[in-house]
Amino acid sequence: MSELRTLYHTTPKTYAPWEAYQRPYVRDLAYVLACPNVLTEWLDFAPHQNTHPISVHNAAFWQMQFEAYKQRLKELDTTSAYQALTRYLLKRPSPNRLGFHFEGLLSFWLEDGFARKLHPYETLANNVQLYNGKQTTGELDLILYNHEEKLTEHWELAIKFFMGAAPFAPINWVGINSNDNLQRKMIHMQTKQFCSIWVNTEKHGQVKVDKRYGVIKGRFFLPMNIANFVYPHWLTPSFPMHKWCDKTDNETLAKIDISALRAAHYIEWFSKRDFYDDRRSPLIISENGILKTGLYFEGDRPIVIYPKKSDQAED
Repeated sequence: MSELRTLYHTTPKTYAPWEAYQRPYVRDLAYVLACPNVLTEWLDFAPHQNTHPISVHNAAFWQMQFEAYKQRLKELDTTSAYQALTRYLLKRPSPNRLGFHFEGLLSFWLEDGFARKLHPYETLANNVQLYNGKQTTGELDLILYNHEEKLTEHWELAIKFFMGAAPFAPINWVGINSNDNLQRKMIHMQTKQFCSIWVNTEKHGQVKVDKRYGVIKGRFFLPMNIANFVYPHWLTPSFPMHKWCDKTDNETLAKIDISALRAAHYIEWFSKRDFYDDRRSPLIISENGILKTGLYFEGDRPIVIYPKKSDQAED
């Protein structure tokens, strides 16, 4: 049986800007804007392939977008305007899948913010299907026109919740599915999704992509026993960071009150929904007495139980 590890946040609780909002989708939307890109720069893991340059927005860019949208966030959080956000998200395909939820939140901000002149990005198309003959080979997330720079931009989106292990290279940041790691995701984006030069849109005809952006957000987790972690040059220092520990670390595990845990709903990877606290159901325990894989909460502290091999994933 695979070794089980526990991932959780042990640092003192600090205020995050999205926690100021009460309504869950507004909190998620604030999180999506205020959270910086995990990357300070794009790393080229496919140098021998004929691919296009890829950019990332720095942390200051996302902070500026969050600040510009604050008043609208307050309105969504305190008035019936919230219905516009919920209707927009729930009418999208698979609204409860994390990746689609992330895409829906960013798409709402892009369309709503542009209409209110809060940013210069006009949505030309989203989820553009790519074909090889009659066969679908993929899709492009967002095609935007930047009215400030007069450029057509292609944004590819990813929301990732990854654990890190030494030496903390992108391949060593992995997800609950150990085959999913940051390096693999970046290679896929670079070699599959960022190859298009001309894009056919329904409303704007064929447009030429001038610039490409990888938008990767989420949360990362560091091992508990690491001391003096030095951020790699590519990892944004303000990116949301938590802690994880091995399940054999009995001293740390003893600090977790198992009886106080509640199983989290999948959407709570974005932000905790307090209204689920009163709907606790008995924890599901596997035959060997270990909590099943998934996200839990002890109070406001997230705890994840998941199977992972002792060695890191390799490509």
